[in-house]
Amino acid sequence: MSFKSKTNHQNPLSHVEYYLGCDVAKHKLDVSLIDLVGNELQHGSIGNTPEAITRLLTRLADEYGNDTIACVIEATSIYHLPLAETAHLLAVPCIVYNPIITKGGIKATVRGKKTDRSDALVIARMGLRGEGSLYVPEAHKATKHYARSCQKLSILHSSFTQYKQHISGLLKGDLTDESKELLEDVKSAIVQARQQLNTELSDSAATCSVFRLLQTIPGVGPYVAASVIGEIQDITRFRGAKQLIAYAGLDPKIIQSGKKLNSTGRLTKRGSSYLRRSLFIAANIARQYDIQFKTLYDKKRAEGKTYTEATCVVARKLLKVIRAVWLSGKPYSLPE
Repeated sequence: MSFKSKTNHQNPLSHVEYYLGCDVAKHKLDVSLIDLVGNELQHGSIGNTPEAITRLLTRLADEYGNDTIACVIEATSIYHLPLAETAHLLAVPCIVYNPIITKGGIKATVRGKKTDRSDALVIARMGLRGEGSLYVPEAHKATKHYARSCQKLSILHSSFTQYKQHISGLLKGDLTDESKELLEDVKSAIVQARQQLNTELSDSAATCSVFRLLQTIPGVGPYVAASVIGEIQDITRFRGAKQLIAYAGLDPKIIQSGKKLNSTGRLTKRGSSYLRRSLFIAANIARQYDIQFKTLYDKKRAEGKTYTEATCVVARKLLKVIRAVWLSGKPYSLPE
């Protein structure tokens, strides 16, 4: 059976009629195949190897038809990658969930004895909810690495400055010349490392056409643009703004009491912390210099929101704008 390429499909899930839920372990996969109603059609276990996965997906394509199956998995360290990468090579869409979400779904759904088979069935049914993100190979892996390294160094630099001030305070500023020189050397090394990484980051991201495009958005400079590209990789793998916001961990926590769903006002923080931090920095700048974001921020503060809560609302709006600009290929402009 030969698999057809789906690279030209706007929605790779448009023809999906079956979801293959996979509970991933280091050496094996427990799988459960369901239809669009949620009925389990098949279940079993296979080795977590590209060869075994290829045999399974090829057999299912023969039985149920090409373009009709999507895999559903949770991101588990590196153990989900053989399935995700093999499915991608075979043009089978693969929906990836954050483990926090899948564990919550399993806990809320499974009654009685919990098994790998029951977990795979729950994961498969989560595919029907239209959440999660489509797996795509990391085309901007270097950019992601540089952006994350820059962010870590920035945090280290801030921590070092506070540490230096703390030492000076303890000794009432009476540091020895040797201690002062050592502290300055450490600070200089951190600054040089940041400058070098920033250069490598810009060089890496500059090869991506969307890099300059995103910088037309208020608050989005070279570092934030590179961080967004590195963390998101491919904007089309998110089926909507809701999924993208959840990936960044900017969606509010929801508590269910009976039939009522109430927002706690707190963020889930279940997605990429690097993306979330970059967006928060950008939102704080955007709300100072762009009328659209400033108006939104002022409105939320007038409603009684704290600085952090109002800035998070701006960050969500900013992420929607980033998605729109990225998808349209057109520079940012104020809405009329």
